[in-house]
Amino acid sequence: MIELDWDRLASLCATAITKAGGDEATAAALTDAVVAAERRGNSPVGVAHLMDYLDSLRCGRINGTPRPVVRNDRRSVITAAADDGIAQVAYHAARPALLHAVRECGVAVLSISESYTVGELGYYAFDLAAEGLVALAAANSTPLMSVYGAPDAIAGTNPLSFALPGDPPRLVDQASSAVAWVRLRNAAAAGESIPPDWAFDADGNPTTDAKAALLGAVLPFGGIKGSNLASIIELLAVLSGASFSIDAPDFASGDTPPRVGMFLVALDPDAFSADYLDRVDSHFERLRDRYGIDFGRYYSSVERPRLPDDLFARLEKAGQPTPAS
Repeated sequence: MIELDWDRLASLCATAITKAGGDEATAAALTDAVVAAERRGNSPVGVAHLMDYLDSLRCGRINGTPRPVVRNDRRSVITAAADDGIAQVAYHAARPALLHAVRECGVAVLSISESYTVGELGYYAFDLAAEGLVALAAANSTPLMSVYGAPDAIAGTNPLSFALPGDPPRLVDQASSAVAWVRLRNAAAAGESIPPDWAFDADGNPTTDAKAALLGAVLPFGGIKGSNLASIIELLAVLSGASFSIDAPDFASGDTPPRVGMFLVALDPDAFSADYLDRVDSHFERLRDRYGIDFGRYYSSVERPRLPDDLFARLEKAGQPTPAS
């Protein structure tokens, strides 16, 4: 493992993104999101997932110089068309309008379309909670998961994230799938088997072979309950014109942008009850003292980033100048 400091990690990420074709806004927003994921110990959507972004920038699945179009036609409704760029750039473009709307109206909704997959969904909810807001986010992705027993992947792993203000904010960030797709990919790369309730193979049969699972579909958690949740999330994610997952091209191959979406609702707790957050803190303190439950504090706080040797080498190489021919 290679240990480095946060500034060094951010510099390596930004350089690699720029080298892959991302402009200044793309490099800044994506670096911020990647570093935030690593700080929370959510490494599968940190530097490891950055490699997918870099490949997609090079191959044209991500527009590295997007010009998001933000609309605020109704006081508490904001939409952002991401112009085939990353969701983080569209979010930051729409963020001032979203914050203004929620302060004015008490509640505001942001719908993002024409986007690459969102990365760590908790990034967006956590950012709003740091502004003193209650936040709920939902997103779809390219087809990776079976729902309602279908033999094929027809939905994304469709995560849901919720965050409450605090020091630090409380965050819940989870997929609708029984397991994160990146865990299947990691198991396949390591030659490891998987539990039979994680995925179907290409023929729609349960499998313990991770490589076979990558050709099939991840399963939702809880059967029909997970399927229902994934479907609700997708219906919210496509509100302003994003692609349904079944129509979205692969996020990791080809040259066509996936154009999926994200839904985010922000609430100002003071608009509802001045003592809401105090009551929430008292409630969670009671649960913690009585049962050891600490809602939304299951992520870790990483002091210094540590990357596997091979991942660090890939990140360094990604930012190096191309040798002259």
